[in-house]
Order: sequence, then C-alpha cells, then structure tokens
Amino acid sequence: MPVCPYCQVEMDDDLDTCPNCGITMIYFFKCQRCGQEFATTGILKFCPLCDADLSEQMN
Repeated sequence: MPVCPYCQVEMDDDLDTCPNCGITMIYFFKCQRCGQEFATTGILKFCPLCDADLSEQMN
C-alpha cells in the first residue's frame, strides 16, 4: 500500500487522492521506449506518446 508523503496515512492502491488530507498524488514516469519524461496525477499503464507498456515501472 502506498503511503501519503504529507500525512503518512496508508492509502488503497487504486486511490490517487489521499482520503485523509485530500492531497492528489503525482506520479513520475520515463518511457523506456521513446525516452519521454512526464508527470501525471494518475497511474498510467501506457505511454501517451508511443503506447509503450509502463506497468513494469510501478513498484
């Protein structure tokens, strides 16, 4: 389970906003196929530029 970096409460894996403090999580990705780096407020499964699979980047 991820932990909110602001209030340290454990969150469910499918939540992008902390239910305790309301902070929206930001995820950082770097596509290994096209090299593009980007940040998003949700977990992505595919690169928005080249459709490469990003699931192996998630811990």
